[in-house]
Amino acid sequence: MRRLVEKRTLIFLTLAILVWAVSISSLAGYFYLQNTTYTKQIAENQQSLNKTASNYDESMSKCNMLSSEYAALYVNYSDPPSTNFTLLTGLLGGVVDNLMGNYSYLLMNQKDLNDTYHDLLNQTIATCQRGNVSKEEFGELLSESYELFNLLVIRELSGLVSETVTVAVSACIDYGNGTVEWHNGTNLPAGSSLFQLTQEIATVDPKYYSWAWPGHIFIEAVNGKKESISYHAEYSDGYSWMWYYWNSDEQKWVSGPVGCDAWMLKDGGVYKWSFEYWRFDWY
Repeated sequence: MRRLVEKRTLIFLTLAILVWAVSISSLAGYFYLQNTTYTKQIAENQQSLNKTASNYDESMSKCNMLSSEYAALYVNYSDPPSTNFTLLTGLLGGVVDNLMGNYSYLLMNQKDLNDTYHDLLNQTIATCQRGNVSKEEFGELLSESYELFNLLVIRELSGLVSETVTVAVSACIDYGNGTVEWHNGTNLPAGSSLFQLTQEIATVDPKYYSWAWPGHIFIEAVNGKKESISYHAEYSDGYSWMWYYWNSDEQKWVSGPVGCDAWMLKDGGVYKWSFEYWRFDWY
């Protein structure tokens, strides 16, 4: 009987050791897999960071090159009145053309930038061909061109950041008839504009205005609902789409101060498009 008990005890001990060994082996396997996964993730993140750093260096090289070209034009612009501004306008046309060569991806894929670019290029060519360009005319073209250049640099750098960073925002569309449509938790790449968000959540009819600044895009229709404007002898009025952002500090909606294509989204931001009546008196 005693031998039977000892035998059973030995069996239980053997089983316990076996279970313990299997458990330790499983835990070791689990930690090995976890470590392999984490190591792989770290390597991928490092590779992503290295790629971003490389792209950043390339972007800055382009930026510095074009900045030097603009600086040379500005020095000539600041020279005495004997400067040939028609010749400088021709040189500016070459710099504007270089924007397409260096930022073709952005210009081909972002309508607001593309429209601004071609409007500026055509205006520069037409002014140069006309001849007798004044200092004021050249200065205006130079300013508009440099503004577009800065915007391209910002958009490109935002794109580099957006490869690893996104923002979550919410927006509503108020149709002015009691219907309000919410789009909560919409994720977009960091550096996206309100115009890009609007295109993401609705079907829109954008209108480009070259004279508007900052931002050149106005939204004329959202999901088929179009603006309506009437012109009278002493005033104009109508219904149009207005945009707002939510000021969390003051707990109120604030009217958009710039064009929707010039307003960058903030993580956690809340925005609204509202179809509203307005009136403008001429006198």
